[in-house]
Amino acid sequence: MKEKIKSKWGISALTLILVVSSVWLLNFTGNDTPPEFTITEQNVIEIKEEVQLDSYGFNVIDSQIEEGRVKRNQSLYLILRDLDVSPQTIYEINNKSKGVFQSNRVKPGQRYIVYKESNTSKPYRLILHDNALDYVTFEWGDEIKVTTGQKEVTKEINIASGVITSSLYESLVEKGNNILIANRLSEIFAWQIDFFRLYPGDNYKLIYEKQYVDGKPYGIGDILAAEFEHDGRTYDAYYFEGDKSMGFFDSEGNGVQKALLKAPFKFSQRISSSFNRNRFHPVLKRRMPHNGVDYAAPIGTPVLSVGDGEVTEAQYRGANGNIVKIRHNGTYTTAYLHLNGFARGITPGTRVRQGEVIGYVGKTGRVTGVHLHYMIYKNGQPVNPLNIDLPPSKSIDASERSQFEKMVENLKRKMENDRAESVASVIKEE
Repeated sequence: MKEKIKSKWGISALTLILVVSSVWLLNFTGNDTPPEFTITEQNVIEIKEEVQLDSYGFNVIDSQIEEGRVKRNQSLYLILRDLDVSPQTIYEINNKSKGVFQSNRVKPGQRYIVYKESNTSKPYRLILHDNALDYVTFEWGDEIKVTTGQKEVTKEINIASGVITSSLYESLVEKGNNILIANRLSEIFAWQIDFFRLYPGDNYKLIYEKQYVDGKPYGIGDILAAEFEHDGRTYDAYYFEGDKSMGFFDSEGNGVQKALLKAPFKFSQRISSSFNRNRFHPVLKRRMPHNGVDYAAPIGTPVLSVGDGEVTEAQYRGANGNIVKIRHNGTYTTAYLHLNGFARGITPGTRVRQGEVIGYVGKTGRVTGVHLHYMIYKNGQPVNPLNIDLPPSKSIDASERSQFEKMVENLKRKMENDRAESVASVIKEE
């Protein structure tokens, strides 16, 4: 019999039989021939298990499990009253919940699980999910308890790829991939690629962790490696975490993160006027340099600092309207013009972080409409923000380069193997 049967002491029935039979055989010595002993289904007695844990770690032997969803206008009190829990017990549960759970935060559609005694159908435990991962457990059996918990998140390595026809999001949807990948890629390559200006034919490939909760897709974890071909140039990034180096690095070991972001917005905004040394000014009606990029964003759109630095100017300045100027280092300074207003705390001398909101799109100063005029100065001279080549901010430590190179080689092999399999699949279909 191949199946192992466990007793409540954790000893398998087969092991128990072998021990007993060994003792029995010891009674025969000398030339005595012991009788034949054969293990069959008939002489193996199955010992019933008394512990069966569910995915929350609770023993569900002798329990009934029921699931439900919070209805509109249904509170925790009403859920418990529907389960015939007494008002006094509910009052005690609410007291125990203080600092752990706010009963007024119950929302329609939340999933809950009820545990009942098998013989009496009396409920004694309720698990209320805030989302697929986080939950609160209410127990009112021998003791009233209110605790929080999280389901186990499992991961598997996955490879995603695609070609841009209209947008990165649409490419991901067409392939059945999680659209959160778009946000991750834009964060990783924000220093090399302006994701507001992707072109048809741009393509990407990445290795990432796909997350599951209870066997169902939950989200994405870390991106381990990524390649993005944009406008005929290929960029790559590999996540490495060592004792002295941590973050995304290209295959040469240079830090992917640059000093400045490519654009001062979190989401895509249309460029209404590019950098031009001889542009015809729509208000002054004469040709003059346009030393920045105009983004035609809606009024009030948050404007982000493209890098860490110090605010050197935050005021209304004539034709420039409300302006914020930030010195990032000895080389780079950025300016944000025609703002509707400044973010709280943005004054000269304030230190800001990359991605921090510094103001809001407006139409102050000499303008014809709502937009942001964004400028980058390199060594005091204006440069084109759309094609400036920014240097790496960090590199792999020399002591960890060998370890990094082995990791990159392994991840590259995985991506190449997947690419070869994809090509073979296409050829087969044709």
